[in-house]
Amino acid sequence: MAALVPLGALLSACSKTTQVGASGTLQVALTEYHVAPQDIRAPAGTLTIFVHNFGRLNHNLVISYDGHADASTQPIPPGETTELIATLTPGTYQIASTVLSDQALGAYGTLNITR
Repeated sequence: MAALVPLGALLSACSKTTQVGASGTLQVALTEYHVAPQDIRAPAGTLTIFVHNFGRLNHNLVISYDGHADASTQPIPPGETTELIATLTPGTYQIASTVLSDQALGAYGTLNITR
């Protein structure tokens, strides 16, 4: 597995769109109040996401479309990383941590899947 980008680098990149390359691999960081990157663009097909919990509490990552979960992780303990593989069709998806009130506190973003 590739080395994880430090949280500070991911958080500073949240004001722009992150483009997923041809490899279809993405790294996502979770904390109590944030999912980074927050704005992602990826091609349709299989997306492999390495999700790391930089927070002090358990978090998960859920990919949903029109209010229905398409893929999700189990709760991830602090300091741990898990892999999420999702096959997605074109559309605008929401990514969020849904443990407790994470989403209401700002732990969400957008995943745009293109053709």
